[in-house]
Amino acid sequence: MNNNNLLSIVLGLWMVLNTSAQETPVSKVQHFNFEEMKSETIGKGIQRKWFHGDKGQMTIFNLEKEAHIPWHKHPNEQITYIMSGKVKIKTIVDGKEKIIIVGTGEVIVFPENVPHEFWALEKTVDLDVHVPVRQDWLSKELPEYLKKTEKQD
Repeated sequence: MNNNNLLSIVLGLWMVLNTSAQETPVSKVQHFNFEEMKSETIGKGIQRKWFHGDKGQMTIFNLEKEAHIPWHKHPNEQITYIMSGKVKIKTIVDGKEKIIIVGTGEVIVFPENVPHEFWALEKTVDLDVHVPVRQDWLSKELPEYLKKTEKQD
């Protein structure tokens, strides 16, 4: 399965999670091109491009080998698809801390408020969908957990 097909699947899942037959769209259609977006460096070896709609958001993270996203949680479901590369993730599964390796073509879903932490085992491209929109990302201030990484110049 190529990245475009999987992206279509992720977008379709996002739509299913965020709409119902009774809802009538009230916001405008938005169109984005990740290739034309400027990346922002948010930590040592961590760059992101992201956009949001009314109810959810999508992010592409470019992680250098050994990049680290510290332990954190948020009130948003997170669907992570590893487009290329490999990450080690620490999270909670069935009430116990667990390490999971997620590689190219694999998806992991974190329910809301489930803590998680990432280490890039190699150069990685990670596509994340968050529902609802992460309110802590709407300000220009980095969330506290990201301040624990060394920001590159």
